[in-house]
Amino acid sequence: MTKVTKQQIVAQARTWLGTKYHHQGRLKKSKAGAGGVDCIGLIIGVIDELGLQDGEGNPLSRHDEFNYSMYPERGRLVGAIRNHLREVPKEKMTQGDVLLFRTFRDPQHVGLLTEYPTGGAGLIHCNSSAGKVVEQPLSDSWLRMLTHVYRFKTKQLNSLK
Repeated sequence: MTKVTKQQIVAQARTWLGTKYHHQGRLKKSKAGAGGVDCIGLIIGVIDELGLQDGEGNPLSRHDEFNYSMYPERGRLVGAIRNHLREVPKEKMTQGDVLLFRTFRDPQHVGLLTEYPTGGAGLIHCNSSAGKVVEQPLSDSWLRMLTHVYRFKTKQLNSLK
């Protein structure tokens, strides 16, 4: 079993930068095309590329769901995330953690916490307004919308590095 570091999670997520937004998309950009992904599709793509597994040794991406609206039903996204990730206190968040945001009524947007290249905390996410996967500073406005922080609970995650 290969160990995966938080830095590898972030590095893998950065390979998705520029991938176009597409609701329920799961396709990374390539030389052949712009691909298409949404916020949860980005997370699924990264964990799939890294080969992260659940407690039974199955790919975490096996638990992916496709039949969801742009505005998830109350509790559906939170429930799905809690089944496969463990919640950590906001004050303990570190790069590679999955951040859940409330941008409307219910939490419905996710991204990965990074160490931003020019300093401070950053966020890699599929921004529908930008129309693609971007990395940006984790601003005060994003922090105000932050509802939960989750960490991969797989045995493959090397939390010491």
